[in-house]
Amino acid sequence: MINLEKEIKIMITDIQRRNQILRRISRIPKDKLKELDEFVSKLEQEINKKNKTLSYAGTWQDIDNEVFDDLTKNIIAKRQKNRRRIDE
Repeated sequence: MINLEKEIKIMITDIQRRNQILRRISRIPKDKLKELDEFVSKLEQEINKKNKTLSYAGTWQDIDNEVFDDLTKNIIAKRQKNRRRIDE
């Protein structure tokens, strides 16, 4: 019950913050709107990039232990082997 109250309080705070930001945006001069739009776009790109990276979390969770050990223990040797192939 206490967690729900905290979540509601946080939600109200978020809603209030968003409304405050919207009020502030409405007072931005027209000649600054393009700059504001570019800033918001940059924020969105950062969020999308972070979400894309996080989407890989847990990908290797179900990998077989032998395969994982082979990948991690022999990675240096495999990279060196591949480098020699590229150099040839």
